[in-house]
Amino acid sequence: MDLDRGITLIELLGEDGGFTIDLRSVDLALVDDAGVRQLYEIKVRSTAPAPSVLARDVESLDKADGDSRLLYVVPHLTKSLRATALRDSRIAVAATGNETVILDGTEWHALRAAPPPPAPRGRKPWGRLALMRALVRTDEPRTQAVLASETGVAQQAVALALPKLASLGVERGPSGWQALEPSVLWNAFLADYPGPGGLRRRWSGAAPLGVQVDRADELARASETSILLSGDLAADGQAPMRRPVSATVFATADIDLSARSVLVEDGEETLSVVVPADRTVFVTARAWHGSDSKPVGPELTDPMITAWEVAHSRGADRDDAVAHLKETVLAERNRRASRVAL
Repeated sequence: MDLDRGITLIELLGEDGGFTIDLRSVDLALVDDAGVRQLYEIKVRSTAPAPSVLARDVESLDKADGDSRLLYVVPHLTKSLRATALRDSRIAVAATGNETVILDGTEWHALRAAPPPPAPRGRKPWGRLALMRALVRTDEPRTQAVLASETGVAQQAVALALPKLASLGVERGPSGWQALEPSVLWNAFLADYPGPGGLRRRWSGAAPLGVQVDRADELARASETSILLSGDLAADGQAPMRRPVSATVFATADIDLSARSVLVEDGEETLSVVVPADRTVFVTARAWHGSDSKPVGPELTDPMITAWEVAHSRGADRDDAVAHLKETVLAERNRRASRVAL
C-alpha cells in the first residue's frame, strides 16, 4: 500500500473540502481542517483493519494522553472501518481504491474520473457494430436511411459499412438490407466489440439489486440524465436463467451513488455505472424496445449489448446465460418473421 497515494487523495479532496495535509514523517501528518490543526499517527495497511484490531486501536486512543488521532491509509473501506470513522472523529481514513476520505466524521468522495488510458490508434468502429445489432433485430429489409435512424450513424457511414458485412451474411435485396445469418452476426459482434469505452464506475451496495437500480434511476431523473439497464439484471428480464449477481446502468452522465454504496475494484461490484463513449447504445436500445410498453424502471439496452455485459460479468455460468439470451432473442426474431410471412 503506497502512502503517497493516500496523501495525494487527501490533497485532492482537500481542494473541495477545505482541509490541507502536511506530511511530517512517514508516520505523522498534520491536518488543517478550517483552521483547526490536528496531528495524526499514520497507519499504512495493505488491508483495512479487522473489527477486533480496530477496537484495540480505539481503546489505545482512549488510554493515551492528549488528543491522539489515527489516520489509516488502506486500499478499500470496510463497513466497520467506515462506521467507526464516521462515529469517532479521532479516526481518519484515506481509502485509495474507493477514492474516499473520512475526516472529522465527514466522508468525502473524489467524483473526478481518472484520465482514461491512451486509446489505441484508429477510431472504434461504433457505426459498423451498431449496424450489426440493428440487422439482428429483425429480418425485415431496411433501407440505408432507416438503418441510419436505428443506429444514430450518418447515412454515408452506413453506406460504407454495409458492404463490409457481406461475409457475415448481410445482403441487399429489392426492398433493402437484411441479415440472412443472424447467429453469425451475433457471434461476430460479441467477438469484435471492444466494450462501450468511456467512464465505468463500479459500486458495491448492501441493498437488493433492484433497489440499487431504482435509486440510480431516481438520481438520474433528478439530474435529467437518461439511463439504460444492462448486464445480469437486464438479461434476467429478457431471458431468465440464473440469479443476477450484478447490474450495469448506461447513463448519459455520471451518477454519484456514494450515499448508499462504495466504489470498489473490478469483480467486487454490485452495480456499475457506465457513461459510454459508444453513444449508439442509446439509439439501438430505442429501436429494439421502442414499440414495447413503457417499463416501470429504466429501459433496457439492446440484447446484444446486454449479452456483451453478461459475457464480461462474473460467474461460472455466464457463457450459458449469454447462449440462452441469444437463443431467446433469435427465436423471437424467427417467430416475428413467421407471423409476417403468414
